[in-house]
Amino acid sequence: MSTPELRKRLKAWYSACARVDALRRRICADPTYSEIATRVFMNTGKVLPRQPLPEHPPFPPECVDMRCGAKAKSSGKPCKSPLIYPNGRCKYHGGTSTGPKSKAGKLAALKNLKWATEPQGLPYKSLKKSTWRLHGSRKAKSPGL
Repeated sequence: MSTPELRKRLKAWYSACARVDALRRRICADPTYSEIATRVFMNTGKVLPRQPLPEHPPFPPECVDMRCGAKAKSSGKPCKSPLIYPNGRCKYHGGTSTGPKSKAGKLAALKNLKWATEPQGLPYKSLKKSTWRLHGSRKAKSPGL
């Protein structure tokens, strides 16, 4: 099986797991079951068994030893990293975030940026680095003699 087909199967497995997780969250957050269980316990003193949750689909066996496979620009050889993200690539070849795309996401990022740039919101190390940038050097300059 080719690498693009393996990546498609891996993505399909991750999306199926995401659907199961969403269904599990919906079942656990359902107030009717907890209300019924509470009433039964108050009236009879018996605890109802937990509501059965759907199982995750089995991991595709052909994707067990899957590698990133992205070609390096310098050598043209495929990447051999076994640590891959849901998109089928490692963190160096497309696994990290590209930033917000929607207007709401961009506004939230801007709000976080404004919060992080306030002096009282920054950790001590960041303040020291900013002073280094202001003075142009990490080392203290000796006074001229």
